[in-house]
Amino acid sequence: MTLTTDEAHVDVCAVATHHPKASSIVKRLYASLHKISDFLRDLSLVRTVVCNWRSNLRPFSIMLYPKTHFHVGPNAKVIHKSGHLRIGRRWSVARFRHSELIIADGGTLEVGGESEIFTGCSIIVDPGATLSLGSGCAINMNARIAVFNRVSIGNRALISENVTIRDSDNHAVTGGSEVVSAPIAIGDDVLIGVNSTILKGVSIGDGCVVAAGSVVTRSFEPRMLIGGVPARIIRANVNWKP
Repeated sequence: MTLTTDEAHVDVCAVATHHPKASSIVKRLYASLHKISDFLRDLSLVRTVVCNWRSNLRPFSIMLYPKTHFHVGPNAKVIHKSGHLRIGRRWSVARFRHSELIIADGGTLEVGGESEIFTGCSIIVDPGATLSLGSGCAINMNARIAVFNRVSIGNRALISENVTIRDSDNHAVTGGSEVVSAPIAIGDDVLIGVNSTILKGVSIGDGCVVAAGSVVTRSFEPRMLIGGVPARIIRANVNWKP
């Protein structure tokens, strides 16, 4: 569903021209129309209403966009604290791709605030597992997240295109570690570059930057620039701007 404000813009401008005292009211009205238009742009309205009703959530807690499959298993839980979780959004120049967020029977999705999952992503929370999303985090196009234990993504964390996050090896290897699955914790204000892979048992500290194409197999302290295969520390005490 797409709303436009072109006609409204013409009308309110005419009012402002003939009634200068109403100018401030007209400007506020026009700004409100723009906010509503942006809020609902491309939204799959009927599916959004139905999915929130079925999940016993407040209206528009979860917002679905075209080609998005959102499934909550019979005994799965969606714990929504605040804001909106937008699933399947696109950039203005991009097209919609098939996206999915599946919470299997007994799984849990925790939403801490306003967050976005862009089109083309595949996120699957297995039975008994938990995915926790902080406030202000964004998961860009074509990311792959598989949760068998627990994956937590902190506030304002940015996950770039084609990133894989997987907290399980799924298979034990002879002579290797006996631990097949272990939680992943991605801290606040972390930037993960394109085509990176985050594997089981990893904790990435607040403010870290993961260089493009990295494979992260161990934990790192806050504010580190890390990169490589496997990832290592490139520089300490880094800062980055959103």
